[in-house]
Amino acid sequence: MPGATVTTEDLQPAFLLAAFDARRAAVDIETTGLDWKADTIGTVQVHVPDYGTTIVRKITHRPLRLIELMTSARVQKVFHHAPFDLRFMAYHWDVRPLNVADTKLASQILEPHADHKDHSLAPLVLRHFGVHLDKSVRFSDWLSEDLTRQQLQYAAQDVQYLLPLLDKLTELAIDEGVADLIESSYAYLPVRIATDLRGCGDVFSYLSNGAEGRILLARNPDPPLPPHRCPNRCGPAGQPAPGRPH
Repeated sequence: MPGATVTTEDLQPAFLLAAFDARRAAVDIETTGLDWKADTIGTVQVHVPDYGTTIVRKITHRPLRLIELMTSARVQKVFHHAPFDLRFMAYHWDVRPLNVADTKLASQILEPHADHKDHSLAPLVLRHFGVHLDKSVRFSDWLSEDLTRQQLQYAAQDVQYLLPLLDKLTELAIDEGVADLIESSYAYLPVRIATDLRGCGDVFSYLSNGAEGRILLARNPDPPLPPHRCPNRCGPAGQPAPGRPH
């Protein structure tokens, strides 16, 4: 995969025009942590087919061209585990994204009984393209004044595989007869992000906004801790383990 250009604050105008011409773009972000309210976007990387990849960093103001891309119904934006990226963007930039797709969501619908780790990007790229993605710098300092070559390569490689991965998963979805279900799930993503930002959480849960969990805790205020890490990446004391659930 080719390298990427690096810019600050926002997309270059020519890159935005290329995305509108292509009508699809792969998008990913790196952050300082998992909390979309408290943590910060370190980089935004965008790949446009037949044009190239750019990494936007040092974003200190609302990036108007990135926002125009995210809110465009004309351009499909492809993510992996889109809710993570979209919550950060919607909260920090005050935007409502439109026309998004999610390769992790597609994988989960295609193989609902697979282990959760098999839906991560690296295993999917390895399985479908035979390429090993190096994730060793995932937890590095993305606000550093000067990003390393390894950080830039890591940031670029994910988005450069998202579009071919989406195409492959779409082919499989058509064969399995679940393409319409996946497309409907994509359409719901902006709504789910809006309810999360409002504090509603999963409105389809019997008791939304964590109320069900609070009732269970009231019934059993001292539940025993599991002796091992749970599949939701919790630490031994029930605290979230560091790192993006990618």
